[in-house]
Amino acid sequence: MPYMVAGVYAVAGRNMLATQFVNAVMGAATSPVIYLCARHIFRSVRSARLAALLVAFYPSLVLWSSQGLKDGPIVFLLTVAMFATLKLGERLSGKYGLMLIGAMLGLLALRFYIFYMLAAAVAGAFVIGMRKWTGRSLARQFAAVVMLGLALTYVGVLRTASAQFETYGNLEAVQRSRLDLAVEAKSGFGQDVDVSTTSGALSAIPLGMTYLLFAPFPWQLASLRQSITLPEMVVWWCSFPLLVLGLWFTLKHRLRPALPILIFTTMLTMAYSVFQGNVGTSYRQRSQILVFYFIFVAVGAVLVKERQDDRARQEAEAKAELLAARREEARRRYENWKLGRGEELDGLARELSEKAKL
Repeated sequence: MPYMVAGVYAVAGRNMLATQFVNAVMGAATSPVIYLCARHIFRSVRSARLAALLVAFYPSLVLWSSQGLKDGPIVFLLTVAMFATLKLGERLSGKYGLMLIGAMLGLLALRFYIFYMLAAAVAGAFVIGMRKWTGRSLARQFAAVVMLGLALTYVGVLRTASAQFETYGNLEAVQRSRLDLAVEAKSGFGQDVDVSTTSGALSAIPLGMTYLLFAPFPWQLASLRQSITLPEMVVWWCSFPLLVLGLWFTLKHRLRPALPILIFTTMLTMAYSVFQGNVGTSYRQRSQILVFYFIFVAVGAVLVKERQDDRARQEAEAKAELLAARREEARRRYENWKLGRGEELDGLARELSEKAKL
């Protein structure tokens, strides 16, 4: 982030507003990239458009992308990396390869642990495959993994990773950071949780995930500034069943195309569930996975709408069939009455004719 700010200052002068404008542009550009990702995975304009609208107008996403913070560029680079990965899973392309490598290197500079999770998600998606296995697709995925590995090795990622894992790659370091977040801040939670062991880290996931996904809760809003978040949280809580429905549909019907996003969001959600011990930080860093969750929320909403439309169409068809049946019954009764009336009139005519002859 300091290098990015320095670059903005070199062009526009020492002006924090210029940095905020750059972040705002990246935040605004995130919405169309999410649209492209959703449309690529689900081939649905309705769900892609709804996901883009949610990302564009959700208040907290607008907030974090309009300040001089890392969150806006991080979320933008994540979406760009995912879109490039989806395109590379379809066919090899130098343009999308450079886009993926550039986005990943940007994430390495901004927040290194997200880079490693993204690299694992991308590599896993290429290894498993985002399309049905054929000889050509296998060769394409292998070439993509090799290209990515060589590029990252060339820029020294392996050396950097080794140093960072020595410093941060243990549960004791995670416990120290989490305890500091939980104790020092007024909005800390789980102060007695110990994640320095594997069993402790696993036991912390349910509580941490609850706070990561749903905090802040109404009883935690202690000031007017915090209360401003309540309307958007109500929208998010009400959207969660749609998220579950969208995930179920994705796992059942679109698992392979959505594999990079599913792997990354699962890993980052689990990591933050263990690492986070503060409501405010959880609320802020949820934006990094919320943009992808909104894709599944949009899919769930479209599924519900389509089911409602199907139900309404079936009811309309049933009413039309019932009306047609009633009309047919009325016509049949009229024909029977007309036939009977005609026979009756013929009988009267014969009687009158016989009487006239007499």
